[in-house]
Amino acid sequence: MKSTTVSQQSGDNNNSQKVNTSIQILSCRTECKWYLIGVVIRLVWTLIYPQRGYIHPDEFFQGSEVVFDDFFRTNLTRTHEFNPTAPLRSVAILYLLYGLPVSILSWLSSTFHWSTIPFHLKLVFPRAVILCLSLCTDILFSRLIKTLYPKLSSKQHAIILNYYGIAHVTLVFYTRTLSNSFEAFLFLALIYLIDHNVSSLSSFVSSTVNDTKSTTRSDRYLLLSSSFIGFICALGIFNRATFPAFAIVPLIYWFTNILPVINHSFHFQLLLGRTISFIVGTFVATCTLLILFDSYYYNDGFSLMIDWKKSLVVCPFNFIVYNTDASNLDKHGLHPPWLHFIVNATILYGPLHLCVVLWGLSHLANLSQYGQKITGRIAQIFQRRSTPTEQSHQSSSPLLLYLYSVPFVFLSTFPHQEPRFLLPLLFPLTLFIVPLLITHGFHRLVFRLWLAFNISVAILYGHLHQGGVLPALQHVHDFPMLTSGGAPIQENLNKRILVTYHTYMPPGYLVTQMSNSDVVKKFDMSIVDLQGAKREKLDMTIKDIFNRHSTSNTQVFIVLPSTCRTDLIHLKQQKYTFTLSEQFGFHLDLDHAFEEPFHGKHAGTTFQWLQTIWNRYKLDVYQVQRD
Repeated sequence: MKSTTVSQQSGDNNNSQKVNTSIQILSCRTECKWYLIGVVIRLVWTLIYPQRGYIHPDEFFQGSEVVFDDFFRTNLTRTHEFNPTAPLRSVAILYLLYGLPVSILSWLSSTFHWSTIPFHLKLVFPRAVILCLSLCTDILFSRLIKTLYPKLSSKQHAIILNYYGIAHVTLVFYTRTLSNSFEAFLFLALIYLIDHNVSSLSSFVSSTVNDTKSTTRSDRYLLLSSSFIGFICALGIFNRATFPAFAIVPLIYWFTNILPVINHSFHFQLLLGRTISFIVGTFVATCTLLILFDSYYYNDGFSLMIDWKKSLVVCPFNFIVYNTDASNLDKHGLHPPWLHFIVNATILYGPLHLCVVLWGLSHLANLSQYGQKITGRIAQIFQRRSTPTEQSHQSSSPLLLYLYSVPFVFLSTFPHQEPRFLLPLLFPLTLFIVPLLITHGFHRLVFRLWLAFNISVAILYGHLHQGGVLPALQHVHDFPMLTSGGAPIQENLNKRILVTYHTYMPPGYLVTQMSNSDVVKKFDMSIVDLQGAKREKLDMTIKDIFNRHSTSNTQVFIVLPSTCRTDLIHLKQQKYTFTLSEQFGFHLDLDHAFEEPFHGKHAGTTFQWLQTIWNRYKLDVYQVQRD
């Protein structure tokens, strides 16, 4: 009878636990609905309907372009960052990120004898890697919310996560193959690991001698997190030499929290020594491997063994040397030091950055207290190092404020500034300002502004900005290879030339037909990027192409904005035929959107006026023939 009663009770408990678990899952889904919507958007915009917007050429030319070129030997464009004499970018990082997806595509093309790798797969596979890293970063960010704000409710935790999940930086930039996106992921991982490392050391100080099992287990986690800290710091520096601007505050936080208790006990000193040795050792080992990989890549392996001192390549050092030369920075554009804080941060973070600025103006006294607190903390380290002090519970707001504001100071010292350089700051910004908005009851109003801002900017950068380039490249990539008689005979057509005019640089690996199958006969693909050249340069380029190449086995395409179609009139008068193959819109060039006046006086109705705008902002693909 008793056993029956116990079994019934245990069954009831199990059922109640299942009910409670299902209720928690449903409530979590309801509370985190905007974050979950953001996850779905990221998946769809990356894998199913890839974003057409073109943020910056570095998205392709400092990443997947190089790896595709190495795997398929297509002689693609190499920018100045990969100059073998003084390379600025580590190829080891690129292979670490994109080596596996490109090798999978290479294997598929060989196995299934593809005539060419589909355009969609070439675009999606590298982005899928960044998407996976982004989703892994979400887990760390969610855990960090609970660690920094244990007193907030689960609903309030979900509010912070919703702000992050619906941000256009998360939806667009954190799914693109930008080195700044990878830098952001490493930055959050470093914050999380250092916080975990400090907590483990603090728990050791407060633990009793009898807790041997828990102490041993925490020691293992401590050394493991220490190894990852050194590994992430090395990857961050070789990915972008600006990573120390973001890493300095977490490292100072670790320094100011550990050294006051350095003389706690002999066992603690031994553990702290092992922690530091694991951090430094892993950092040095990782840097050594990255240097050797880059040195072997940029030099002949045999020459590296003969004269390794001259053949060693340290890309972060070359990057710093290059950017200290004002003439080099002048090529990329010089900007005032206030641009990051006033303009670029507003473009990326809009309402939240404005809230931080308003909060700072209204709490100038608090800011001075934060400065005095950190100064006193550092002074305390060197004055009372021999006294074991237990870390008191303090607000995380000062740390998060430093994590957000200090990188502005370092990055603003560089004359060349772009919004994407500030991508890692989304994490400390959200963690700092959103809890304050929740506390003061402003988050509902701000979230509406945040939602409207990010939807519009996500559409702008995700699909409109230079939005015709990728579809135009896909059109040229998939264009049938026809002879003059109209028959699709591949042997009679062995060259294709693409001329781009007043657009961003076209990624060569996307428009070039690639395959590692021995059965497939390939043809030559050439790209002429005229950038923002004048009409005379376009005329000379077309004439030179038809003078050097036979018209019977060459296809020539011109890709240019609809606003520049008048530049073809002079060529049409010289016995060249331009056949409009396709138009792609909406193509918005923010760099030159307002250079030519808009004439809408002939548009009578609102519909005609909108149609005029639609026809204006398109990208045209012409096939060129000589009469």
